[in-house]
Amino acid sequence: MFDTYDEIELFGLTENGSDDLPIPSDDELQQHIVGEAFETLLGGLQSTGLASEIEPLAHGLATLLQRRATQLEAQADKLKLKINGLIQAQDGSEVAEIELDKASRAFEALWEKGLAMAIMAEKAASCYEIETGRAYTPVTGSRTTKDALDTGAVFEAKQLLEKADREQAARNTITGPKIAVTGDTATSDHETIYAKLDRAHEKHPDMVLCHKGNTNGVERIAATWARNRKVPQVLFRPNWKGHGRAAPFKANDDLLAANPVGVILFGGNGAALNLGQKAEQRGIKVASFELQTTAKA
Repeated sequence: MFDTYDEIELFGLTENGSDDLPIPSDDELQQHIVGEAFETLLGGLQSTGLASEIEPLAHGLATLLQRRATQLEAQADKLKLKINGLIQAQDGSEVAEIELDKASRAFEALWEKGLAMAIMAEKAASCYEIETGRAYTPVTGSRTTKDALDTGAVFEAKQLLEKADREQAARNTITGPKIAVTGDTATSDHETIYAKLDRAHEKHPDMVLCHKGNTNGVERIAATWARNRKVPQVLFRPNWKGHGRAAPFKANDDLLAANPVGVILFGGNGAALNLGQKAEQRGIKVASFELQTTAKA
């Protein structure tokens, strides 16, 4: 388990000990954050007695971002080893599952921050080269990204393969009628959710529960229900790294591509309602139920 200092290092020092704020887009990171930082720091030094300091200052700023990107990548690699160990140690207990889920969320946060920092470092290197006319070379290691190789076609191809792998795994690994579930992320109404899922299980004894792996509310309760009832699950986790704020809606598309026979909604809004609307458009039966309480668990 993580202690307080681990939490601060992984997520940042915030009021609740975790950083749930969205990471800026690539354009914001490159043009506004890094580009404006260079302009603010170095722009006023041109044609002054400090002009000779532009090169070391620009190199220092680029190196600072490059080193931080490398540190985040190293931390993510260590967490990979921890997650692999936790996967091997899974014994079906809720404690083990919670620890694995926490480590997975920590890795996802680190990975996304590392990618963002790598983009900033590459932009800083480009700014250095523009300001000085010299090629940027880090003090240690290598540049964190290769913009020349990271073309739009490459990115789209990677996303396509990832989606294909996910859908293929869902089709081939587990068989049976798929029932999708989603809803309120702040509810603790176990009784209603269990009762409705039990009814669906009676109708489809070989059902497979599909959801997006939310660690709060309806999907968390449904996952616990599935574990207790020995019902197999298929997770369609949002790809925040690849799709940003659209990730939950893209995950809905992936889930529906697995052809569930039904969708169960327990309240909710936004992405939950989007799943129900898209399911109805596909002719998939959608059942909506009110919850007794929306008090946060």
